[in-house]
Amino acid sequence: MATNCLLRLRFEAILIFICCLSVATSFGATAEPGRIVFPAKPSTQTASAGLQKLSGRNGLLYVPTGHAEPLPLLVLLHKAGGYASEWFDGGTSYAPYADKGRFIILAPESLGPSWGTGRPKNWGYDYLAINRALEEAFARCAIDRNRLAIGGFSDGASYALSLGLANGDVFSYVIAFSPSFIVRAQGRAKRSPTGTAITPLVYIAHGVSDNVLPIASTSRVIVASLRKNGYHVEFREFSGGHASRPRQVTDQAMSWLTTAFHQRR
Repeated sequence: MATNCLLRLRFEAILIFICCLSVATSFGATAEPGRIVFPAKPSTQTASAGLQKLSGRNGLLYVPTGHAEPLPLLVLLHKAGGYASEWFDGGTSYAPYADKGRFIILAPESLGPSWGTGRPKNWGYDYLAINRALEEAFARCAIDRNRLAIGGFSDGASYALSLGLANGDVFSYVIAFSPSFIVRAQGRAKRSPTGTAITPLVYIAHGVSDNVLPIASTSRVIVASLRKNGYHVEFREFSGGHASRPRQVTDQAMSWLTTAFHQRR
């Protein structure tokens, strides 16, 4: 039995390696680690409304009802060991927020059990998988390139925060529910017509009773560092643990994002 388990683990490792290799090849071996790249040819069409599965492991796409113009896009990254479908489960579904706020949701799948690799965390191949999912989303939908957001929960929040800061010239908004790390990378910003740097707006929420990722050594440190470096951060501490985010916190975050989308800042 031990031999069979070892063979199965080796087989799974090979599958993950092949998947990573195919993603890396599709975007080029010289792609800068952690870099998000816009698809060359954006679509002028929008897919039919509702939740739909993308090809392969590209995840899920949700398109709100009743619109024709290019819409904002929110990329959501699941927790470690999670799935894209968790963003659309039952009473916790983000679909109603997309319908009300008139934005598209892209929920990619991580290549392995978590986002990024190693300790401390590095990019791994997941940013390439996200690029591939974005490429398919842009091919299916008319998306407003100037209104892109990225967010996530737990490990997904950490990776989203890392990507958002490293690609501040791509993402204007970042939402992190209970993050724990930021991949070390150069921060980027958009430029105003006068040349002023415009950094992403950041929303972070974390439970004060979180025993998995204690707030004192994670979000409080992250928020202080971001503010020190000139980022505008909306920070919410709430009662509860790691997996007990109140609905009110999600409501506040989505209200914050919808307002920012509509104000185009």
